[in-house]
Amino acid sequence: MNEKIDLSKLSLEELATEIAKREAQKKQAAVRLKEVYEYDRNELVEFLVAGAKGLHNDMVVFKNIAIEELESFYEKAKAYGDVRSNSKGGFGIRSNDGLHRVVLERNTKVEYDERANLAEKLIREFLSDMVKKRDQKAYEIITTLLQRGKDGQFNPAAVAALLKWEDSYEDERWQHAMKLFKESHNIIEIGMNVSFYRKNNEDKDEAISLTFSSIPVSNVEVSVDGENSDSST
Repeated sequence: MNEKIDLSKLSLEELATEIAKREAQKKQAAVRLKEVYEYDRNELVEFLVAGAKGLHNDMVVFKNIAIEELESFYEKAKAYGDVRSNSKGGFGIRSNDGLHRVVLERNTKVEYDERANLAEKLIREFLSDMVKKRDQKAYEIITTLLQRGKDGQFNPAAVAALLKWEDSYEDERWQHAMKLFKESHNIIEIGMNVSFYRKNNEDKDEAISLTFSSIPVSNVEVSVDGENSDSST
């Protein structure tokens, strides 16, 4: 235990030494406090990130398994007639008791290759020569359908509407342009997702959230079998 020192009895040299000593002790204490704080901070970050990595890896494995199994079952469902005829590979299936549902979703986008650029050129040339002065309304409609979005891509809905005009003109340029638009159409798969649902108390499908930010925080523990149990009981 440190003895109390009567600073009034110290010489100036002794007083300066004592002050310097106390300042050094404060600095040492601050350094130790910083080391303890940074150690605790690092331990917490590493612990949580390790847990997040584990969950992420588990979800990667589970998603791949889910997609593989659902894609395999899709062929059975299609053969059985349990898939809509206009399905593009996405479908949903439900448990026999109706309580659980799994949905496979394919995220796609439509793109047009370089043939669409030539088609546009031919159409604009044809419109300028043969339509603009004869049918201003048709000219404006078709020109509007040819407008591109901010990304420089044609609007698939607009192109589909344009193709309905295919039989409106027999001009070789027009017919060739229609053919090019059809051939340039490509469906690009940009991702796949699987969603899971269960019936709630109102008999409505409620999504089982696998998004961290969407999971509610409550005083509830999850048992091994996945059923919720109140930790207060």
